[in-house]
Amino acid sequence: MPTKLIGKQIIVRELRKSDAEDLQNNINDKNIVRFMTNIPHPYSKRDALNFFKKISRYRKTKKDAAFGIALKTTNKVIGGIGMHKIDKGNNNVELGYWLGKKYWGREIATEAVGLVLDLVFKKWKFHRVYANTFHKNIASQKVLKKFGFKLEGRTREKWWRENQWHDVLNFGILDREYKKGK
Repeated sequence: MPTKLIGKQIIVRELRKSDAEDLQNNINDKNIVRFMTNIPHPYSKRDALNFFKKISRYRKTKKDAAFGIALKTTNKVIGGIGMHKIDKGNNNVELGYWLGKKYWGREIATEAVGLVLDLVFKKWKFHRVYANTFHKNIASQKVLKKFGFKLEGRTREKWWRENQWHDVLNFGILDREYKKGK
């Protein structure tokens, strides 16, 4: 993946250890982590630094790729986006993303997803991208639908979070269905 994908408001770029504090400040919110299966709350600086160790392994295996969503004006990381379970043999990949709460409602997640989908479909020539969301994460579902993702199914009580089971909605999009989001 290129070092930078540049949009109107944001840059999707590789994360650096110097981003640890910004990462921690933006993800350390119950409203964000309630829809994420692998992020602890509270999220400490140590958690952020451990995440950077994982990123280093991702880069070596080329099975996952995690990037920061940074504001163009400040270059401060306000969220994250990643491609997971990269399967080059079958040309498909899982998409995941999150955004700091104070940046919700500004179309930033939509912009980040669009930049990454352009890369995955137009440059990498992947055939399929899929994403899974908690059934109550309506905002994330809206972002996916803007690009033409289709609901492919529902997995009942797949994820345990906040002392309860949650259903997961499974979305997917094929290269021929992809349309640039608004």
